[in-house]
Amino acid sequence: MGFSRWVGGCLGLFAIVLRFFAAQSPQLTEKWYSATLYPIIRGLLDHTLVLLPFPAIYLLLVGLLFLGYRFIKNLKQLTSNERKLLFFPRVLINFFGWVIFLFLMLWGFNYYRIPLYQHLNLNPEPLSLSLLVEEIETTQKELVSIRSALQTDTTALPDAPAFSLQISQVRDEMKGFLKEWNHSWRGNPVVKQFQPEGTLRKLGIFGIYFPFTGEGYLDPSLHPLEKSFTMSHELAHGFGITNEGEANFMAWLICSESDQPFIRYSATLKLFRYQLNDLYRMDEEGYALFVTNIPEIIKRDIKEIQVSNSAIRPYSIELSRKSNDLYLKTQGVKEGVKSYAQLPMLVHAWKAKEE
Repeated sequence: MGFSRWVGGCLGLFAIVLRFFAAQSPQLTEKWYSATLYPIIRGLLDHTLVLLPFPAIYLLLVGLLFLGYRFIKNLKQLTSNERKLLFFPRVLINFFGWVIFLFLMLWGFNYYRIPLYQHLNLNPEPLSLSLLVEEIETTQKELVSIRSALQTDTTALPDAPAFSLQISQVRDEMKGFLKEWNHSWRGNPVVKQFQPEGTLRKLGIFGIYFPFTGEGYLDPSLHPLEKSFTMSHELAHGFGITNEGEANFMAWLICSESDQPFIRYSATLKLFRYQLNDLYRMDEEGYALFVTNIPEIIKRDIKEIQVSNSAIRPYSIELSRKSNDLYLKTQGVKEGVKSYAQLPMLVHAWKAKEE
């Protein structure tokens, strides 16, 4: 009887203890969770909530409202203040215990598996300034080539491929790579557009993977070039790749080898922007000089993305950044939000390995 009254809290405590041991042995976590339990969970979600024609998080929100109503109703029915004081903390402990338990069991233990870069025997290291400039110049040449295949003048880009077709193609190609690497390739994760438009961006995010429903979500108001890459990034999360830098790398790798020029351009332009950010951080004068020589057609596309991104301002970009940074660090990602910017290092390490 006592356990049943505290079941959520007990499960949450159990998950926290298991999380400690999982972090101590990535090899064991890879075997018992990422390669064994997670594919089963992924399959169950793919054949239930993921099949809904709308984001399953809507149902979850309705369920939370119902639980809130039940909580208030039960609280009012208690006659003594002493019982209310005991009831309130018990409900909170059980609620957050369930949240912790479900988060870790449905997806979160993937944070403590063998990192993808180790699985692929990559050796990502910070790029020197000269090497970074060389990489940027190579990326710029690729951009010009792909952009020319899309449209020869400097007018706006042609329409992107249908969102549903992009998801299907990118997911199939991602599964192919992951299966070849024997790295949690089973499942059919999806990314759905979260309505109303602008909601996620006002919270300071472009997209998010939500473990409690097994779905990725992105804001439909994103620029088409941002949407393609963000969709691929969230699909990588759905396949159990938790690190943000590695999810970016997976998105770049799949999209950069797509037979759709628009998707290839999306990934290459994203890499280019990350590389430019690194150049600005390392050499502001060199950055200013380099930017003046970027082809006008590429500048126009970057400017268009920047204008689109600034059209919807977050409620608090600083709060969003700090909360995301804290979340990542509590999951063992020491770099926090800086992990997103590991893409240039990972791409260089991948190319070096392939040569």
